[in-house]
Amino acid sequence: MQPMSYKNYVWPFNPEKVQVEYTRNIKNIKLPLYGSVLQDLGCDKRVVTGSGEFIGSGCMAEFNRLTAVFNSSGSGTLRLPGVTPFTAAFSSLKMVGEAQPDCVPYIFVFVEDENTVFVGEPKTNAYVCAGGESLWSVANLYDTTVDTLKSLNPMIQWPNHLEAGEKVVLP
Repeated sequence: MQPMSYKNYVWPFNPEKVQVEYTRNIKNIKLPLYGSVLQDLGCDKRVVTGSGEFIGSGCMAEFNRLTAVFNSSGSGTLRLPGVTPFTAAFSSLKMVGEAQPDCVPYIFVFVEDENTVFVGEPKTNAYVCAGGESLWSVANLYDTTVDTLKSLNPMIQWPNHLEAGEKVVLP
């Protein structure tokens, strides 16, 4: 199994528990004389939580190495077994319970960086839609306006429903 890593730190043993949370931003919009509709505003940032223990005679030194990575500024590449690597910020690290001479239990939280660049994919000025998205959700994702995207993408016929694989040119 692939070891978990973040920036230049590689866990000597993968944490006991790792949870990757994927959520969508869904809004309930009330329309006069119609009722309400749900609008999918796209995916929120992934949040990775987990827990583990460093064991053995050098367990406190290992926790201190992880703490040094936590204290370093900036985001880095987070690699998890079975998940495509992504850019994340190390947002929380806690030693839980009391450190023992041969065991240091810990918990952690990573949050996907808003400027995520997936490893292995070149940066491009186009977004490839997953399907069911809108120009509004793409504009929201890339901090631009729908009008800007419309002017750059006159070929898009249905701005409220983008097909899977459809490309949106970005500013």
